[in-house]
Amino acid sequence: MDLIRRLIIAGISLGVIAGNSDHIMEFYDETLAMARQIATAGDLRAISTMLDHTYLKTGRFPAEAKFESWMAENFKENDLKDLMTDHWGNRLIYTATARSKVYVLISAGPDGIPGTADDMKKTGP
Repeated sequence: MDLIRRLIIAGISLGVIAGNSDHIMEFYDETLAMARQIATAGDLRAISTMLDHTYLKTGRFPAEAKFESWMAENFKENDLKDLMTDHWGNRLIYTATARSKVYVLISAGPDGIPGTADDMKKTGP
């Protein structure tokens, strides 16, 4: 009798899941998009904090040509994601003024196109 009850419960559960699969996938996609945005915002904040620290120590931000090596020196490489990419897989965009006194750090966002409304940007100081 216990086996029959478990099979009935499993069948009902599968029916509920199958009947709502579109809603479940929509929820999953929205949750994943939000997680990517939050994680990218955290990355930009951490990089911005280290850039500010570098500025306080040296009086300038890293030159654009040296940004990738600066990232490698200041952040631990991991197997999950390249340090120079956001959580959508797009390369981060870093620019600094000629005297390295102001920087802009940009994630092109979900669409991967810089200069659109979904971009995420940090500037300093």
